[in-house]
Amino acid sequence: MISPPSVPVPPTPNASPEENEALVNELIAILKEVEEKPCRQIRLIVEYCGAAFAREILQATLETEANGGMMLPDETRRRTIGGVYFYLARHKMTNQLQKRIFPFNVRKPRVDIMPAPPQQPLRWNERKKILNALLESHGEVKNVKVILTGRPGTIETRKDLVITTMTHDGRFPTLPRGVPTPPEEATRYTVYISAKQWKRVEQPITHPDDYLIIEGVCAFDPAINGIAVFANSVTTQQLEKKRRAKADSEVPEDNDAAAPPPSPRPPVLMNKPSRIAETLQTVAETATPPAQIPIPTGMPAEESEKLLGLHASARAYRQKITDLENKPEGQRFGLEMTRKLLKKVEDDIVAIEKHYPAD
Repeated sequence: MISPPSVPVPPTPNASPEENEALVNELIAILKEVEEKPCRQIRLIVEYCGAAFAREILQATLETEANGGMMLPDETRRRTIGGVYFYLARHKMTNQLQKRIFPFNVRKPRVDIMPAPPQQPLRWNERKKILNALLESHGEVKNVKVILTGRPGTIETRKDLVITTMTHDGRFPTLPRGVPTPPEEATRYTVYISAKQWKRVEQPITHPDDYLIIEGVCAFDPAINGIAVFANSVTTQQLEKKRRAKADSEVPEDNDAAAPPPSPRPPVLMNKPSRIAETLQTVAETATPPAQIPIPTGMPAEESEKLLGLHASARAYRQKITDLENKPEGQRFGLEMTRKLLKKVEDDIVAIEKHYPAD
């Protein structure tokens, strides 16, 4: 590797001004530069660093381009060939030379160190060599969920079970940049659905324009060289539309004249408002009024109000837990958090009642 001198040098020995000018023009043509500033910088590189250095950087630039080029720091696009040339040249110069040639873009020099070659994209047919090493130190999956949408094939029934098969043709939507395109080979899915869930969709799916929406867990089945899907919930597109339309229609209209005055909400025992807390407040407002809670004699009004609020929150949490426990196992979102909140409220109630024992 040829390193540039620490100070400007005269033209390369035995090189005439015409030869240096020819080299400058050659570099400008190869690097496809037309603007005045980069053309002047190319001329300065030849004059200050010498023809040998300028040609060495050109060779390194062409090799970088042949290997896929060099990306910008923000990864938005590749550098131009001229940009690669200036990048390589700048990182081989001393600060003094950088200030002369690139006065507005001085960087800490990398003495005798060329930048690492750009990373190559993943080639799908080379993945096995990479994955064999990765699988020696694999991670852990805590949960798996898959959603299939489409139409079923032939139906096979067993006791409390319906089995069908579905095939994906290998066509996928556009994926994020850098993610390899999946193989185009078709993938087979065998779907296992409870008879009770199937009964709900059996008639709607006979409509040719409707399709199933299946959510469940999956596992590879070597017997069919495909994926087995074990359904947690099954619906259809049309059933889902009807459900949403019904939910929207049940939202009460904003009618201040007809609406009764709002009841005071129980306090929210969380640092920040959350969807769970808001839901529990609504449950507390609409629930059947509980039995009268005895207030110990001598308890301050502020503490009495706090105790009543805690009991209201506890009722709301218990109702919410009951509602969640009645849902399918895969849809009990927030159940554990609600149980923790109930435990906290119950502990607060016990602490107040111990401080103000009943008469």
